[in-house]
Amino acid sequence: MEQEVRTPDGEVHKIGLVPADGGLSIEDANLHFERAGNDTLWLTRDGASDGGEGGKQLVHAAKVRDSWWIHIDGRCWKLDLVEAGGAGAGGADAGLSAPMPGTILEVLVSQGEEVVTGQALLVMEAMKMEHRITAPKDGIIETIHFQVGERCQRGDALITMTDE
Repeated sequence: MEQEVRTPDGEVHKIGLVPADGGLSIEDANLHFERAGNDTLWLTRDGASDGGEGGKQLVHAAKVRDSWWIHIDGRCWKLDLVEAGGAGAGGADAGLSAPMPGTILEVLVSQGEEVVTGQALLVMEAMKMEHRITAPKDGIIETIHFQVGERCQRGDALITMTDE
């Protein structure tokens, strides 16, 4: 099965997903994911000996709407699924959602500000880690839904953007 994903830099990549051994493999990337528990996966990199037991590494993942937030090696990656005819396919997501419950540490933009793809918009703390929420596209900040110190829940709209 082929799936398109949009990376934080705005590029769309096609990846081949193959069910394998109770998990999922990504073709041509030598990566295999296997469920370890709620919101956790074992990642195995073919030929790798780093990570945990036998080259396995524990990864945290959360799906929010059409996005996957993947936490690995102290970094957070956001992959947007591109659905044919959906918002990610041509238009852009109107809002940016919290990947998990957390607290807003910094708001780096203001209402009406023009932003560019990849620009940091806010910083939140979740799971004892800081997560930067970045602009998925060029646009204008329409609404900031949370202020510093406020708690948000998984899926809450953090910021709403409009096209330039």
